[in-house]
Amino acid sequence: MKIRIHRALSFLLLASFAGLRAQGWDPGTQAKGWAFQDVDGSLFFYDAGSRSLRQWQKSGGLLATQTLPLPPARKGLVPKVEAPAPADAPASAYESAGALLYGIPAAQRTQLRRAKPAPKAEPTAEATCDATPERWVLDTANRIWVVCEERLVVIERDGQMGATYPLPGPVEDLAADHDGIYLNYRTIKPYLEKRSLKDGEVLWAYGDKGALREAAALPLLVALNRMTLAGDGSLYLAEGGGLAFTVLDADRGPKAPGQSFFTYHDAVVARANLGRTGRGPILPWAGKDVLFSAFNGPQLKGTGAPEAKGIVLARFDLAKGTLDWVPTGLSEGHRLVGLLDHEAVFLNPEGGLSYAPIH
Repeated sequence: MKIRIHRALSFLLLASFAGLRAQGWDPGTQAKGWAFQDVDGSLFFYDAGSRSLRQWQKSGGLLATQTLPLPPARKGLVPKVEAPAPADAPASAYESAGALLYGIPAAQRTQLRRAKPAPKAEPTAEATCDATPERWVLDTANRIWVVCEERLVVIERDGQMGATYPLPGPVEDLAADHDGIYLNYRTIKPYLEKRSLKDGEVLWAYGDKGALREAAALPLLVALNRMTLAGDGSLYLAEGGGLAFTVLDADRGPKAPGQSFFTYHDAVVARANLGRTGRGPILPWAGKDVLFSAFNGPQLKGTGAPEAKGIVLARFDLAKGTLDWVPTGLSEGHRLVGLLDHEAVFLNPEGGLSYAPIH
């Protein structure tokens, strides 16, 4: 508990004056995009209007605000949207394999195959606005690490922009502990990196780096593989629609990977069918050996999960090796961003927050 209080107060001291000027900001109606949950349970949202992070807690309200000084946006990062390929276009062996392994409809793979490759991002001196942050975490030294446009940017404790490190592809999940930053890239086959807090260098990598080249040629519209850093210090990686995890030690990385399997009513659970919406995030429940992952009800057909039309949470008990299903009553499009003592926190599709009970 001392560590949690220290982190929250340190960030508050860094941004106390800015926080006092932002008392009118209400995440219940204004939060959008993505969020990072710290170890004390507080959530960090990005407010595009003020170009700042808002640290907020349900029980304590708005705690602090920190302006994010980011590098200029890169031009030409967003390619023109091409017309989709005909639905009856033949699928390649690559596309068929993707559909078989990950439950991706062949029509979607065909559409992606025929889209022009994304142009290579290059910095430009003519950029007229700052980059938009996509992911962010707070490290144990109270520095903010921000992913934007395939760059990893460090915001120092004094609020100034520090080092910027190039990244080899788009990032889906980001986590940090006492000695590293963990990045899960948006690729068809899993690829993860651990980077140094000192200089951003890659300490270890897991998976096929060639998946980055494939993702550059065929940009994914949705996430297929998800990662989280649990309270036991291990990384849990879910591949495609699988309801088991590859477990990586944060220090050893790929040297000694493990597997974690789960049963539902004493039976092994079949893979989920991700389809066009991809896989939702995985979050650890603080103080418990439990992970939660979000799915759309139709994705779980054939897994034994109860029928539901909206968001269903998969509750993974790491100690018992069991899986349970928790319907939320929320419609598709809600994004899981946090776990409180008795509630899961979701970002609404149009902005704001919703809650669902968990056990």
